[in-house]
Amino acid sequence: MLLGQTYQRMGRTVDAVEAFEVVAKREDATSATFSMLAEAVAVANDGVVIPRAKLAIDRALELDPSNPAATYFESLYHLQKEETRKAYDLLVSRLNQEKTFVPWMETYVLQINRIAAAADLPVVNLPSGPTSPPGPSAADVAAASEMNDADRAEFIRSMVSRLAERLEDEPDDLDGWMRLANAYTVLEEPDRAVEAYRKAEALLEQQPASDPRRAAVRAALERLGG
Repeated sequence: MLLGQTYQRMGRTVDAVEAFEVVAKREDATSATFSMLAEAVAVANDGVVIPRAKLAIDRALELDPSNPAATYFESLYHLQKEETRKAYDLLVSRLNQEKTFVPWMETYVLQINRIAAAADLPVVNLPSGPTSPPGPSAADVAAASEMNDADRAEFIRSMVSRLAERLEDEPDDLDGWMRLANAYTVLEEPDRAVEAYRKAEALLEQQPASDPRRAAVRAALERLGG
């Protein structure tokens, strides 16, 4: 597992796939092993969940139906097949299984709402929790909707600046870095987005292999060329 993860960090995707496949052949291979194999195969194929990756996803879910990373990639597989509603429902169903806030939920909510925006489906909100970074209030959103484009852009930048300042004092806030990276991406500041995603990537080393935020960060860095 460690060798495969190391190859992934180095961008050696083919080597990462081979390393995970070796581990996956062992009798004690876990659900996390197969979800990481699925991720590696997808990354090696420009983010496409090819049949080889789908087999790994199926095995991961067979071993642990609650594996959030496996469900994330299962959803991506159906999204790429233009089965939008199924992709959406898979994520919403898994999200609703949690009774309390779990850090990977933010990645799920972002993906669900991307799908929702494109397919005119209901958006979802992130459950509150001690590790959830503060976001705009309802009043902030209402205020932004009344602004012209220039004022709205300035408003967003001021919020991003406040988040960046907070992260200087709280550098271990993984979800904060992911939120900042996403904001910089929206603002079309790719260099800053990559820098923030790199901060998140380093913090993810301390998280379980099944954490879907790993896949989200790697996919974002691939898109940004980081």
